[in-house]
Amino acid sequence: MLLETLIKELNDDSLYRFHLAKTNPDGHRPLDALAKSDDAWLKWQIYPGNKKERFIKNNIVSFAQINGNSFLFGGIFHIKERTENAYKVEYSQQYQDLIGRLIIEYNGDNQRGTVFLPKYIFKNSIIKGIYETRYRGEKFQGFENINHSFIEIEVIVKNKLNDWKAALSSVFGIYLITDTATGMHYIGSAYGEHGIWGRWINYVYNFHGNNKDLIELFGSKGESYIKNHFKFAILEVIPSSKSIDEVITKESLWKKKLLTRQFGYNCN
Repeated sequence: MLLETLIKELNDDSLYRFHLAKTNPDGHRPLDALAKSDDAWLKWQIYPGNKKERFIKNNIVSFAQINGNSFLFGGIFHIKERTENAYKVEYSQQYQDLIGRLIIEYNGDNQRGTVFLPKYIFKNSIIKGIYETRYRGEKFQGFENINHSFIEIEVIVKNKLNDWKAALSSVFGIYLITDTATGMHYIGSAYGEHGIWGRWINYVYNFHGNNKDLIELFGSKGESYIKNHFKFAILEVIPSSKSIDEVITKESLWKKKLLTRQFGYNCN
């Protein structure tokens, strides 16, 4: 389907510039910001650089990269003010019903670029699909596929994605947290009323899960360090019918296998 079918009026080089926001080299994904909140997504539009010509027109048509050439519509932003090294923007009312729903596929020659003239986008893109409801985070793809950053887990937890909540709440388990800055690991276990889901909520809201070594790390490095460098995975799923002692025994075995008491964040 051609873009003209839904957003024809945006094909105007005199009024708009298209912004295809892509995953940063540090792994931060615009898609997570779009799913998390309007405020988080707004920060991706406030360009903190000194290239005043980056958006020379008054309106930014913004998209977040899903993967590869697929991008999800994130709304239109009006540039309120240009300072020496930044833009101040606000949400426009245009096409708000399509935010987080409209998917385009971009096939232009400049695959590394992020800012484009509307006519170029319209010529080199098609509408790939439209979600029934606004995107709030990725679908659950199985326990073995969990290898997610703190920010990705935060989006899942704070948006209370039902498929994730149902799956993670139904089981106990042994999980792994990796500090990607140092390569150090922390192994933890979940055996409470809400299983792994209930355990991971603690990390999302207090950043350390009440674990001694992680409390010390949080105290010395701060919130941004945890958000930028923690990654979550599940080592073993355990039926919720198992006893607490059985789960703790499994946890201890994994600590021995991965030497996290000697070289990681496990102090016991």
